[in-house]
Amino acid sequence: MTATRRRLWVVAGLATWALVLGALAVLSHRTDEPTVREQRTLTQALRVVKESVGHTVSQAGADTVPVISPLSIDTGCRITPMRSGATATGVVRFFTSDPDLLRRLADGYPSAYQATVSTDGRTMRADAGEFVAVRGKLVAPGEVQVTATTGCRPADAEIQYPPPDTTVEPVRILTALGATSVEPALTGVARCPAGGPASTVSASGRITAPPADAGTLDQGRQVLANDKVYAYRRGADEAVAVVPTGEHDVRVYVTKLC
Repeated sequence: MTATRRRLWVVAGLATWALVLGALAVLSHRTDEPTVREQRTLTQALRVVKESVGHTVSQAGADTVPVISPLSIDTGCRITPMRSGATATGVVRFFTSDPDLLRRLADGYPSAYQATVSTDGRTMRADAGEFVAVRGKLVAPGEVQVTATTGCRPADAEIQYPPPDTTVEPVRILTALGATSVEPALTGVARCPAGGPASTVSASGRITAPPADAGTLDQGRQVLANDKVYAYRRGADEAVAVVPTGEHDVRVYVTKLC
């Protein structure tokens, strides 16, 4: 065999091998489980975020008032130097009289989350699966924040926010506290472990009565009262937080629990 023919055989062999590798890569992309975060789209990860937020809210005991924030999507992050993406985040704030709430949350997650709490009880880490990170921290005495975030992913999703409802409980409470002009906000929704929704609806206004009058109005059971919040439980499946935002301005959050 001449040198020229040998070179042609080598080139043909390399081309065939490249085609085989390409076919295997396509097959792997379609059938294999993702091995890095960038292989899971934002749409796929949002389901996990909603479920992890639901697991978190479902553990709110009688000494805790949770507030679910609307899911957010932030664009502009970089998956690679040449490829942009987006990050989705879910947030739950807890107003509580339980100083060990983070430990209770960690113990209540599914075992697959592998939740851990720092030795001082001020931070928590967990893995919700599919590269969704859950992080908790004590932000102030009586206030804990838990976030679930996707990290930077291929951006293929938009969040459809439920329209704000101006007829629901926050408006009634604000009106009872003397507010004459009420500005509604978006609704935060989570998926409970049993499949149903948990939700928080909020509205803001300028009040003339003290926040504690809301608890008296509703015959609620006080959970926490300080200069940052008046929080109470109303019945077994509803929680209320009145949070000052100015000298006379407040935002009222009403959460339907899991």
